[in-house]
Amino acid sequence: MVERQADTRTRILATAEQLFVEHGYHPTTLQEIADRIGITKPALYHHFTSKAEILTHLLDPMTTELEQVLAEAARQEDLGTVRTRLMTGWVEIFLRYRGTLLALLRELTSVPSEAFTRVLTVMDRAIDTAAGTNAGPAERVVLAQALSALTDPIALLPDLSDEALREHLLTGVWRLLGHSPASEPAHTHRARAGRPRRLSAADAELARELHASGQHSAEEIASRLGVSRATLYRHLRTGRNTI
Repeated sequence: MVERQADTRTRILATAEQLFVEHGYHPTTLQEIADRIGITKPALYHHFTSKAEILTHLLDPMTTELEQVLAEAARQEDLGTVRTRLMTGWVEIFLRYRGTLLALLRELTSVPSEAFTRVLTVMDRAIDTAAGTNAGPAERVVLAQALSALTDPIALLPDLSDEALREHLLTGVWRLLGHSPASEPAHTHRARAGRPRRLSAADAELARELHASGQHSAEEIASRLGVSRATLYRHLRTGRNTI
């Protein structure tokens, strides 16, 4: 029963994201979401009490992953590595959440304030972290431009593949920042080399948090992290939370 409810929640979130992209957040109704899935509106209310709550559940996992990468980047010793870890890590996250990102950019004025404020906060922290303690206004503007260069094309160029975006986004970012990447962490190769057989410590912790919440199916978590369900279960069993 719990697994069935989780699958229904996953279908609601996926369908809502699709409709938000197709028609916009504001024009989409809960009845349309229920009809697309093939459930009643009261059944939808059993999982989500409002459209704002649905959008919050779409935004929060993305924001949590952004925070994880930002925390990892902030632990690096030199500024070049900080920027490399941040930019390459965020590209992967934004590509995984292309639909959510598109809905966010198209409907900024309709996004629930708390969820949107959290996204803005992590973006502000990213600029501070990547700029460094002695950065002036000019450098902070360039860092803000670099983050926009990561997000806008993903949402505004839906005809381009993830692979093409990944390559050209990072090239543009390094050009803006005026330096080459210090190093490329292993997780940036996921889409090229197929699903990884292991998760990073940060991703494994995120997987355990999402699973423990009971709000996400194993398939949804595995897809978000770019691994197979078998890999996901292996990390869950060897972590602090077991299933």
